[in-house]
Amino acid sequence: MFKSIKLKGLFFFVAILSSVAYTNAQENKISDAELNKWANAYQKVQMQNQEAQQQMMTMIQDEGMELQRFNEIQQASMNPNQKGNATEAEIKKHKSISDKIEKMRPELERKATEAIESTGMSIERYQEIAAVIQQDQSLQQRLQKIMMQQQG
Repeated sequence: MFKSIKLKGLFFFVAILSSVAYTNAQENKISDAELNKWANAYQKVQMQNQEAQQQMMTMIQDEGMELQRFNEIQQASMNPNQKGNATEAEIKKHKSISDKIEKMRPELERKATEAIESTGMSIERYQEIAAVIQQDQSLQQRLQKIMMQQQG
């Protein structure tokens, strides 16, 4: 429901993955220990992301806007072909909230970086492994198995 709020650059290290990183990671095979570290880092970042989304939802509601309405205005603002029906007051409120959310971004990125590095993995290596995971189905299966073991 809240996923339609997009923060440009949030968790950039997951979203932007280069083919160079993929090639480098392919050259260095990924051990189970390293994949475990990556899974731990990923889960920490996901938990932080959920907390941030909760904060954003609270912020939207505290500003007097319904979450669904905020998302509708957000979607309309991101699609030039979609004509919005927001009032001037709603547009102002949406902009104010969006600005506050954008100001949260550096802190969220810092926390995500710390979460990754707390597992003993560099941001660069995290990115490399993420790139390989996106391309390698057998690695996806290994990761899924590890994550299930960590949860159970």
